[in-house]
Amino acid sequence: MGLNEKIAEIRLEKGTKRIEKAVFLQNGLKFRCQRCAVFCCRLGGPRLLKKDIERLEGAGYSREKFHDIEQNGIITRADGSCIFVSMDSKHGLFRCSIYNIRPTLCRLYPFSIEKLNSDLYVLKLIPCCSGINVENGECVDERFFDEFLKEIFLGLIDSDAL
Repeated sequence: MGLNEKIAEIRLEKGTKRIEKAVFLQNGLKFRCQRCAVFCCRLGGPRLLKKDIERLEGAGYSREKFHDIEQNGIITRADGSCIFVSMDSKHGLFRCSIYNIRPTLCRLYPFSIEKLNSDLYVLKLIPCCSGINVENGECVDERFFDEFLKEIFLGLIDSDAL
């Protein structure tokens, strides 16, 4: 599978922000987050949307402690890793301390969305993630999109982040 290969094309109804049609171009692609933080969390923090900042502040985090204003992202450590990721030595895995309230782009990973025009978007794969095609993964199809990605996708459109 190639870098950023198309997984689906998503068409919105003209003039609205409702999904008219999602056509999946891959068969058999599976995904399940391994919560390993190998690429997504150890190579810098994600860009933040306004609602991400509000969600983190609402959970009691001080903006000054997590928000890199220059990058409009999460502050990173000297080694480039996100400040919210740490090694769980008991289980030998990296863990995100804000997993349940993590930023939008963290929730989307290992997928990305590209806007082609005002009503057509492409769902792409960032192939370096270790959760791709794992045995216990879920098929990346219309049901997967509806359950895991649709809300994120619509939120990105609403925030004009695409």
